[in-house]
Amino acid sequence: MRFLRHLVPLAFLLACSAAFAQTIPGLSVSAVAGSYSEPVAVRAPHDGSGRIFIVQKGGQIKIVKNGVALGPAFLTVAVTTNSESGLLGLAFHPNFGKPSLPHNDEFYVAYTRPGADPRLGGTPDQVIARYTVPTLVSDVANTTGTIVLRVPDLAGNHNGGDIHFGPDGYLYYSMGDSGAQNNPYHFAECLWKKPATSGSACGDTSGTQYYMLGKILRIDVDTRGGAVTADMCGSSGISPAQYAIPPSNPHVGTSNTCDEIFLHGFRNPWRFSFDRLTGDLVIGDVGQNTYEEVTVQAAGTGGSDHGWSRCEGRHYFDATGSGTTCPATTSTVAPVIEYSHSFGCAVSGGYVYRGPSLRLRGTYFYGDSCASALWYATAGTAQTNWSPSGIQNTGLTVGAPYGYGEDEYGNLYIAQSNGVVNKLVFDFIFDDGFDN
Repeated sequence: MRFLRHLVPLAFLLACSAAFAQTIPGLSVSAVAGSYSEPVAVRAPHDGSGRIFIVQKGGQIKIVKNGVALGPAFLTVAVTTNSESGLLGLAFHPNFGKPSLPHNDEFYVAYTRPGADPRLGGTPDQVIARYTVPTLVSDVANTTGTIVLRVPDLAGNHNGGDIHFGPDGYLYYSMGDSGAQNNPYHFAECLWKKPATSGSACGDTSGTQYYMLGKILRIDVDTRGGAVTADMCGSSGISPAQYAIPPSNPHVGTSNTCDEIFLHGFRNPWRFSFDRLTGDLVIGDVGQNTYEEVTVQAAGTGGSDHGWSRCEGRHYFDATGSGTTCPATTSTVAPVIEYSHSFGCAVSGGYVYRGPSLRLRGTYFYGDSCASALWYATAGTAQTNWSPSGIQNTGLTVGAPYGYGEDEYGNLYIAQSNGVVNKLVFDFIFDDGFDN
């Protein structure tokens, strides 16, 4: 992710606009109330309140309720904010706001700890923390949280930081590959601990140990209080354990693996989402030199290698082979969408729309933090049948997107670098037999 590239040359934008073929007539955006500082995500609990929660990189979460931006912050977290560090993710427990169910007052945030806090690596840790609300209708959360998981880091960029509860009830967390260009330490491929040394092998016990970088993790936050085991790499310094390893995680039962790892082979999976209809996991992974990509992990599957750094998109990066596409010889997951840096510089993964408009359902909306446009593709099944194998423009000019979100009804929101949060709206007459 490249937060500082806010200003895109006009010639670049005009060239991008000319390159796209199809737009979506009748589609527009409407700004939600309030102005925000580096909003990176929009979230909503399924509690019937209609509230949306806007995550600001600087450490605050704000609420828009009944069309009004509330003054007090829902939560303020002390964070490190340099480069791509900060408050990066928010996930409400699936039972949030439901009085008869357990964990109904809990939500989780992902952030970079303050510089003065204890750390495991060369820079502040990336952590997940659990917070609660004093009552189920509270617009201000309790101020004290519990650190659930911590990951050592060694740079301020490539922090991933997105978190979501999956349809299986487990919490998913994305981590970048450490920030070093060209993946010299090969953290993204390594399933165990290793030092930040270019020539070291996975499992080398010398030096400061790093782990779980370049991954998507999956943990069971409802099962807590047990002993920390050797394969729980995210529980260093945390006892008793604040999570358990799901028994179906792909590396359970193997030695010398961090069993939180669900997927690996990412450079910076900055924003990802679940298709609320199919359960597929759709991941925007930021590229380095030439290509940006969106990959898909089919619902109910895990353990896949998504390619970095042998591949950048469908192209070889540090691998050799004779196949027409990179996965032909690497057996890695090919992207469903790939585009070159002539269109952008850092993909911001979005959502498959499943909201009120029948016409838009099944459309994947996403963008790039270096391009002020909203792009789309037709979502397919798992890794296949996506169209197009590139990008199309909705025809809307929006602030460069840092992140996206959906409310409990499936409406889509865009968190933009200019501090505006837009809602996707439509004017499709008789779209589903009614005037929308």
